Amino acid sequence: MRSLNIPARLAAMLAASGALSLLVLVPAAAQTQPPASAAATPTPTPAPSADAIVAKQAASTVVVTGNRAGAPTADTVIAARNKVLSRKYASSCGFMSSPKAAEEDITLAYMRDFGMAGGISDEAEHFSDRAPEGDASNMKDPSSLDTSTDADANPNDPSVKCGAADRRFAAGLNEIRRKDKSLAQGFEALDNADYPRALQLLTTAYNKIGYEEAGVALAKMHLYGMGTPKSTGEAVRWLRKVTDARFDPSADIMKFDPKDPQMMSARVEAAFMLARIYERGIGTSKNPAEALKWYGKAVDYGFVPARNTLGQAWLAGYGGAADARKALDYLRAAAEEGYVPAQYNLAKIYYNGDGGVPRDLKQAGAWFNAAAKAGYPSALFAAGRMYDLGEGVAADQKRAIVYYKEAAVKGNADAEFALATFFYDGEVVEKNLPTARKLFDAAARQGQVDAMFNLGAMTMNGEGGPADLALAYVWFSLARQGGHAQADGALKAVAPRLNAQDRARADAVLKPAAKS
Repeated sequence: MRSLNIPARLAAMLAASGALSLLVLVPAAAQTQPPASAAATPTPTPAPSADAIVAKQAASTVVVTGNRAGAPTADTVIAARNKVLSRKYASSCGFMSSPKAAEEDITLAYMRDFGMAGGISDEAEHFSDRAPEGDASNMKDPSSLDTSTDADANPNDPSVKCGAADRRFAAGLNEIRRKDKSLAQGFEALDNADYPRALQLLTTAYNKIGYEEAGVALAKMHLYGMGTPKSTGEAVRWLRKVTDARFDPSADIMKFDPKDPQMMSARVEAAFMLARIYERGIGTSKNPAEALKWYGKAVDYGFVPARNTLGQAWLAGYGGAADARKALDYLRAAAEEGYVPAQYNLAKIYYNGDGGVPRDLKQAGAWFNAAAKAGYPSALFAAGRMYDLGEGVAADQKRAIVYYKEAAVKGNADAEFALATFFYDGEVVEKNLPTARKLFDAAARQGQVDAMFNLGAMTMNGEGGPADLALAYVWFSLARQGGHAQADGALKAVAPRLNAQDRARADAVLKPAAKS
């Protein structure tokens, strides 16, 4: 991991006596890219929220227009099975009549399958599958019952109009669906690891009703060899059954909810699985073009995170020449929908000026803050860092600390390191060496190289805790492996002071014996 671009609050030096003192680091111009961080359980005391100061950021305004309501639920996914496409298909017919006491036991089934929860066009015809041609008991003139056939249909009628045959067929299909238990029993068998029975039931569920969930489950079973030999070809065949089914953009596109960004319909999951198969070469040759095609299909089906994936692919030149402009378009679309990782990645492009995109600290700060407001750890660190350095805003280290604290609580290693330097030097916050050492330790255990070096120095000198030369040697060694420029000098200073026991302890960590 590269060193942080933060002000050198303390000068690192090796005293002539060999005693080592902190700290940091690198000149402010040494790096421009905010490093990514890993997630882990943090050690600092929980910090105040950064929300109160986000609005004060002197940056460009960004607009997030994502649909934060109406997120897809199990009901809407189920309802999407009834696709309003053409009167030529039985699935073009909707159902719903006035409730009757005799039908109360199936009210929920109606609501789930026939559009009360969303997913069905308001233009669909509604009628009861118990009386698909009309209910004579409620009519003054029974002769008004629809007895037409498909042959009688006017080609200029609306496409969602159902003929008599459509109604009868769809009514029968709904009766089968209402009574069918093969899907639920199939998933129960899968949960119980009864794979042969699950394979049989899920195949029945797909063949009888066309459940997309069953098709995806069968693809997984073939891909991973659950109750059947591993077969990528069979997995792809089942996934293509799902993705090739009729699709109506007006009814079947998922509604994205930033609060539940990984929600997938079965069709989206099928497209994503196909993309992963070709991206990683699972049971087949790697094929970037196919992977990108299926990520694009996931976008078409309404899966906003796939836009972020495509943005990253274009930025990295995956499957072809890098194109930062295309990356920017994909990331901006996902960011404006409220997908937080895309907001962070978009900010990084503006911050770094990647791929010829003009560097724009105002846009970078605005998008970092949008992601920070959502609690994204790396964005919290990046926003704090801009205040720390005065990039695009007036330098304000007190405000930076608020961001660093919140990011550190969420386990961001770079924020833990940055916050530790404040507690070590005591210029902006009260000096607290034990807290600094704990924060350096938390960051070092996540691979933060500068934290490794500083933790080694504090451990060697007994600052914020007991001195331990063997452990200091370990941290300096790990820092050297990570490329820290001062680690060699630190090792030369501490090595002569190790006794045999210290060296044995250090070697036990750095050169563990092979397991027999």
